[in-house]
Amino acid sequence: MGKFYSGINGPFSGKVGAVVGYLYKGIPVMRSLPDRKKPSTPNELNQQARFRLMNHFLTNLNDILNITFAHLAIGMTGRNKAFSYNLKNAIKGVRPDLTIDYGMVLLSRGDLPGAESPSVTSPSSAALEFNWTDNSGKGKASGKDKVFVAIYDTGTRHWIAEMDIATRADGNCKLQLKKGTYSEKAMHTYLGFMAANGKDAADSVYLGTVEVQAE
Repeated sequence: MGKFYSGINGPFSGKVGAVVGYLYKGIPVMRSLPDRKKPSTPNELNQQARFRLMNHFLTNLNDILNITFAHLAIGMTGRNKAFSYNLKNAIKGVRPDLTIDYGMVLLSRGDLPGAESPSVTSPSSAALEFNWTDNSGKGKASGKDKVFVAIYDTGTRHWIAEMDIATRADGNCKLQLKKGTYSEKAMHTYLGFMAANGKDAADSVYLGTVEVQAE
């Protein structure tokens, strides 16, 4: 059995050539294709479908997740740690009716205080404005904590995200979207904090959906 830490598209499940991929104790691994003639059980098929759904959902967030989950990742990448958490907690339903539970998705985890009174609006063309109350000094919260924001576009089924867009003390930031990079459908929005030294994070906050004003 071999551990599979990274790849072009992250972890995989099911048969690929002569190997099969699956999740073992939170770590994506590979092993030789078993010599079995019995068909997969319903539970196995369901787990494979869950694996594929989450893998596709997180496809273009690798760079950010490798930062926001790095302090929790032992023997794996931050992306794979995030994958393991969300696979267990952010999928609802049973195959073939599996869906992402957007409110349960975490893009960062840690002991820092989260965003206080967060909100998001689209105040102008192709722009999103994020607001929160500066709670620096509460617990481990520091005004120097770095802010990241992310939106999942249900039209393109891709993420748009930016690290270090502001600090906790700023209380707001604006994300200007580039023409042709997004649809005009609902955007699922997230906000999170990272410690300035990168050694801790806050649990990211789901802000709900917002429709971006057209250009």
